[in-house]
Amino acid sequence: AADKAHDLETDLRLKLSARGLNEARTSKLIPRNAPAFSENAIELRNPLSEDHVALRPSLIGGLLDVLGRNVRAGAERVAIFELGRVFVPPGGNEERHIGILLWGNTTSDVHWRADQKRRLDFFDLKGAIESVIGGNSSFRRNRHPNLALASEIHVGDQLVGLAGQLSTSLASKIDAAGGVFVAEFSVDRTLSRQGSAATFREFGKFPAVTRDIAMIVPETLTHEEILNEIFREKEPLLEKVAFFDLFTGKDAEHLGPARKSLAYTLTYRDRSRTLTSEEVTAAHAKIRERLQRELGAELRE
Repeated sequence: AADKAHDLETDLRLKLSARGLNEARTSKLIPRNAPAFSENAIELRNPLSEDHVALRPSLIGGLLDVLGRNVRAGAERVAIFELGRVFVPPGGNEERHIGILLWGNTTSDVHWRADQKRRLDFFDLKGAIESVIGGNSSFRRNRHPNLALASEIHVGDQLVGLAGQLSTSLASKIDAAGGVFVAEFSVDRTLSRQGSAATFREFGKFPAVTRDIAMIVPETLTHEEILNEIFREKEPLLEKVAFFDLFTGKDAEHLGPARKSLAYTLTYRDRSRTLTSEEVTAAHAKIRERLQRELGAELRE
């Protein structure tokens, strides 16, 4: 069991490192005036010092300390994670968590092909989370006192963590200009919802056919809701869906109030033969009709 846990943690570290994140190690003990995300921490009866008064209930507070030290040292980019144990109040149950923090430019190095440096954003955070959790995850909007934009992380129907952008007031205390994006989720709850065995699917021998769908929908409709509707009937010829375009805010004012435009590429394939154009058109038409009927989508030609 110990070897299996070690192998699992090694795999998680490799996945996050492969996305350009550096591993951080912070103390399990936190000070009395602990930063955000440490509310209701369980205090020690006989603390050694004022800096080691309570057991951490979250990894994010420690990662924010690391960010602050790097900002003061002049860093332009901080992309870090920690895999460690927290102590969940009120009972102090010990859990393995992963914490992630992203801030600054996508790269700190000067590159001759880079016209300008892009800032790390929520989609970079989401990609890092999905590299660990996999495709069975979903993000649902919620509220959190320390986050300006907050989402719950779900695997299947189980809540496993949270993600979002740090509130402006907290970011200003660290002097971190621009968005600070953080996430934390339970390793044990996440992996209990997943199969442990890796699987391999043979590469398709027959050509794929793609069709695009562009739609105008209410701003409140989420990407996950659209994907769920596309896959709901389990169309056997549909292999994958890729999101490739978005118009929202000022760019979408001509679409009407509180509307946005999204576009997807749908890939169809039969693994035993070449599809006809008529088969693809029929399968695609069913999905288009369902998006109109169930989500009220206005499809663009």
